[in-house]
Amino acid sequence: MRVFRHRDFRLLWSGALFSFVGSWVQNVAQSWLIYELTHSEALLGLVAFCQSAPVSLLGPIAGALADMFDKRKVLVGCQLGFAAGALYLAAAVYWGFIEYWHILIVATFSGLIATIEQPTRQTTVSRVVPQEELPSALPLQALTFNLARVVGPAIGGILLASFGAQLCYLINGLSYTALILAVLAIRSDLSPSQREPQPVLDLLTEGVKYVFSHPRLKLLFLMETIVAVFGLPYIALMPAIAKDMLGLDARGLGISMSMIGLGAVTSLFLLAHFTGAKQRPLIVRYAMTAMGLGVLALSFATNPWLGYPTLFLVGMAAVAQFNSTNVLFQVIAPERLRGRVLSMHIWALAGFGPMGTLLFGYIANRFSIPLSLQIGGAIVVLGAIWGWASQPAAEGAEEL
Repeated sequence: MRVFRHRDFRLLWSGALFSFVGSWVQNVAQSWLIYELTHSEALLGLVAFCQSAPVSLLGPIAGALADMFDKRKVLVGCQLGFAAGALYLAAAVYWGFIEYWHILIVATFSGLIATIEQPTRQTTVSRVVPQEELPSALPLQALTFNLARVVGPAIGGILLASFGAQLCYLINGLSYTALILAVLAIRSDLSPSQREPQPVLDLLTEGVKYVFSHPRLKLLFLMETIVAVFGLPYIALMPAIAKDMLGLDARGLGISMSMIGLGAVTSLFLLAHFTGAKQRPLIVRYAMTAMGLGVLALSFATNPWLGYPTLFLVGMAAVAQFNSTNVLFQVIAPERLRGRVLSMHIWALAGFGPMGTLLFGYIANRFSIPLSLQIGGAIVVLGAIWGWASQPAAEGAEEL
């Protein structure tokens, strides 16, 4: 917790927390609204696909942009764009002209913004804390998203049941103000890094080349991609899982999402005690194994008392793997490449994940939700076994 003595880190942390609470309030309401409008698991997955597809296409390029432009201006502009989309949907629901395609368009628009916002926000952490405190600061910064995942869905479920989706969208639209004010108040230098002039193509592809030429980063990237494609699609299916498998209503969906967040928060509190990076490759392998087994176990849950602890486990495992990978990417990458290298971590999650969301949404719609979870969980377990088998080669590549 020493990093909280840095004023700028406290500002970034608190602004992100309030913003993410609003996002999770909206996420619960939106997923329930979509399922009520369409009654289709596949169309639930399509929204997640549209939100993530821009990262699939532009992820590595966005990392270059995160390195090239002033982070303060980029973050403020992105929050304004996010807010505009949420407030439009609030108005559409309130005045009764909401249609499914409206949500698709806003999801795609938000995805385009997130493509540059995510690497910019995450690399801002390295500007507001010393390099030696980065392994502790990153889990605590990720804690904002996951504390919000605990609080936001519960609030969202109550507001959705009591007032409707329009209030949830409105709260999210207003919540972006917190991060805007925080970024404007930061005193640290957020201007772009100085670099030698180089061809545009080299600038855009340098991060990709660096990751795939580095054995440890390449292995981490591939393991993370497997989990994103085959393990994470359960999140897009959560309204269907809650309603059709666990027998829950809107409030129950909120509690289910909060259990995922509670597992993530627990994981991040534990990770914050690891001040170095040397333990992280081992954590990644254990976490991926637990993730695969957790998704398999979820496929057999038929009531909330089986579902809740399983959701806690998968939330804990996923964050342990992704946050440890984030730390390793930022510690290994040189400062001038940090945005581009980190964009590869984001690309693995949000860039390839949409393919799995579409695929497993189709499997759930065509066959059954449990079958889609069983296939995905089994593939993640196999990927974890491969990761363990690949350990000697990757660990010998470079000592941190």
